[in-house]
Amino acid sequence: MATLTPTLTLTSTDASSDSLALSVTDSLTTTSPSVSIARASISHSGVTTLIASSISAINYVYLKNTDATNYIDVRTDGATGFIRLSAGEFAFFPLMASTGLECQADTAACVLEYAYYTKG
Repeated sequence: MATLTPTLTLTSTDASSDSLALSVTDSLTTTSPSVSIARASISHSGVTTLIASSISAINYVYLKNTDATNYIDVRTDGATGFIRLSAGEFAFFPLMASTGLECQADTAACVLEYAYYTKG
């Protein structure tokens, strides 16, 4: 077993009438299999599967669209969209077991930086 320590920090002085200063950290236990930081070319003419629905464990997933212009749609392997990553945006989330994860680029291929870690 290994430990993954995610931290989310949100700060702003003009997003609302009050200043925003939020920081949350967790300690997540992970096990095999995992994919450490990798890159995939995401096509606009087809779907790229990152995690198959046959994986029956919860996975912690990191995604980052490295493209400067185009977005990437992220959906379950049942084609239910739930994230649109615009250029430069990222996400970190737990993915339900047996859900699967696939991506498709907007109008041109994009490079997606990704990782996933199986919950221990």
